[in-house]
Amino acid sequence: MVGGQGKMTSSRGARAGRFGRMVRRTGLALFLAILLLVAGGGDYRPNSVEIAAAPYRYSIVAWEVNHLPDQWLRRVGDWRPGREVLTRTEQIARAQEFFALGEELRRWEQRQRLAGPAAQPLAAGELEELAGLESRRRELRITAETVVEEEVSRALTGEGITAPWGGVFPPVDVVLGGPPSVLVVSPRDRIYNQESALLRPGLSDTVKAGIEEGLLRSDNLSALVENTGGLSVYPSIALDTVGLRYALEITAHEWLHQWLFFRPLGRNFRASPEMLTLNETTASIAGEELGRLAYANITGRILPPPPFTAAAPEGETTAAEPATPAVFDFTAEMRQTRRRAEELLASGRIEAAEEYMERRRRVFLANGYYIRKLNQAYFAFHGAYATGPGSVSPIGGQLRELRRRSPTLKDFLETMAQFSSYQQFVEYVERAG
Repeated sequence: MVGGQGKMTSSRGARAGRFGRMVRRTGLALFLAILLLVAGGGDYRPNSVEIAAAPYRYSIVAWEVNHLPDQWLRRVGDWRPGREVLTRTEQIARAQEFFALGEELRRWEQRQRLAGPAAQPLAAGELEELAGLESRRRELRITAETVVEEEVSRALTGEGITAPWGGVFPPVDVVLGGPPSVLVVSPRDRIYNQESALLRPGLSDTVKAGIEEGLLRSDNLSALVENTGGLSVYPSIALDTVGLRYALEITAHEWLHQWLFFRPLGRNFRASPEMLTLNETTASIAGEELGRLAYANITGRILPPPPFTAAAPEGETTAAEPATPAVFDFTAEMRQTRRRAEELLASGRIEAAEEYMERRRRVFLANGYYIRKLNQAYFAFHGAYATGPGSVSPIGGQLRELRRRSPTLKDFLETMAQFSSYQQFVEYVERAG
């Protein structure tokens, strides 16, 4: 339902229950942090990737310690007498303003980035305007986070994706902000996610290039430092400058990783590259659907499902890859790029593959798609999302078809959650025809 008008009220018992949950979660976060710190002892020798990442390393333990208590303690103020009580309509309006301001800030950043070294320093008036936008967003952030959490929870409940004892578990909890970057490393002779590490958000392109070039020189590795849209820590992180719709999708995506953690698919996500792809693609398909449902609940706008974007065999096309596109088709062009790069690598022509990928990067740039670096590590990272342009895996098509055949989203998720190995998934697909 959209635009409910009733005032939000809560009983003393409900407030006590929330406070109890807050205390339990804070205690759990501190316990996990201490456990991780204690487990970190022993004879440990970092490899070259860890050494390269060390000055910029993103600490999950620090995130948990600093943010999980903070997220809930800040909400204690919602219970104080005389506080401002907003209707759902007013909350949604503030959340939409928050995301609109975020998109405006992102446009500022994009203009500066596209200008490159020739970018002129911002004038005093522009700096003042930016400061005003950021100040207003700080005022709106908690309300926006509350709306996103409540609407994703509403979508999950509506689909029956709840705990046996009722309610959504784990509770949806998100921080809207800048998620960490990720350093991804691949061998140069093939596309393979050999290792990855989380780095602080906001690293400059110069710093990113320095890390990548250092690993190329020292270990002959293809490396990429890439921004991310979210992270499934608890509370999760969702990028706050991509608009309301995508914030809802990212929040749902990261929650699904938390939900899967308690099930075979999530517990085995590191078992193989295929299991990583199954996890990410399951969360992508279901997260998109939940995000669309939540967005419709907020705005009343029913969004169409995403186009079928599974990889097609050579010479065939999909709905996202028309045979004679009228405009530049990013998905088709990116998949063509990956296929050709893999052909060159398979024949041992590493330098030719890298030169080809750089030429293609310039083609994307000329058509309005900013890609800072296109290399083996780029495809190793983006290929984990089998419905995305960077993948040629059949898993995307298989999961789209499985979702189409599933009566409900809950059925789809429960089917996927049971797989503890890629072989189990393959056997299931073969039995299902």
